[in-house]
Amino acid sequence: MRWVPDAVADRLPGRRGEGEERLARPPRPGAVRRAFLLWGLLVALFAGGLVFLFFYSAAFVVEEITVEGAEGELADSVVHHADIPMGRPLARVSEHNLAQRVLEGEKRVRSVTLDRDYPSSISYTVELREPALALRKGKQTWLADEGGVVFEQVDEASNKLPAVRVSEEPADLDQETVRGLVELWRTRPDPAELEGELDTPRMDRSGAVTLTVDQLTVLWGQPTDTEKKWQVVRALVDQESIDPQGWAPQTIDVRTPDTPSVQGIPPAPPEG
Repeated sequence: MRWVPDAVADRLPGRRGEGEERLARPPRPGAVRRAFLLWGLLVALFAGGLVFLFFYSAAFVVEEITVEGAEGELADSVVHHADIPMGRPLARVSEHNLAQRVLEGEKRVRSVTLDRDYPSSISYTVELREPALALRKGKQTWLADEGGVVFEQVDEASNKLPAVRVSEEPADLDQETVRGLVELWRTRPDPAELEGELDTPRMDRSGAVTLTVDQLTVLWGQPTDTEKKWQVVRALVDQESIDPQGWAPQTIDVRTPDTPSVQGIPPAPPEG
């Protein structure tokens, strides 16, 4: 058997030396922590740089504002109520706060959304309210949408737009009342079913509505229970004794639709 010195044996294939043992040892916990801390610091610095760049620096700020869906005075009003100053960082423009300010200040606008166009532009996309009813008081005419929002005073409304004459200031009417007036017109029967043309309804200061169909007066009451009231009116007009085209005025009272009443029915001719 041949003797080999330990110093030589350590260098032979298949034998592990102290140097290899040192290389195979796992990294110390302290070194791992330092590596994680370094990476965490780099990530934090990078994130902080992005936050500063987009939220606080002058690199991406508002320099141009455009409005889509409105023009002229209305577009200027949207920009005014949005109240976004030039030079504000785009990332700090809040769409929710902007929409709230515009909708509270400009009733003609139904909705508004914000688009950011980096590096320096923002655009408001506006949806306007569609008129569903004209409210008239004296020489004033106001427009309301199907949701009952009174949103604009005009010189004249379209002849195709249904109207209601009111005693209160149209802009002071509550939304639920106006919505009921819109429903009154929206669900009205055809002239053939009413046997006449429905004239412009009137609403007094108590909120009670009165309708006329040629010679027939309908005491409607509050603008509620619309479908039920129209069902009662149609059923009564179908009666032979009620004739909107007759020579004598008649009155139908549907203020309480479950117990309607009729005035002006001519007496039955005597028998024989």
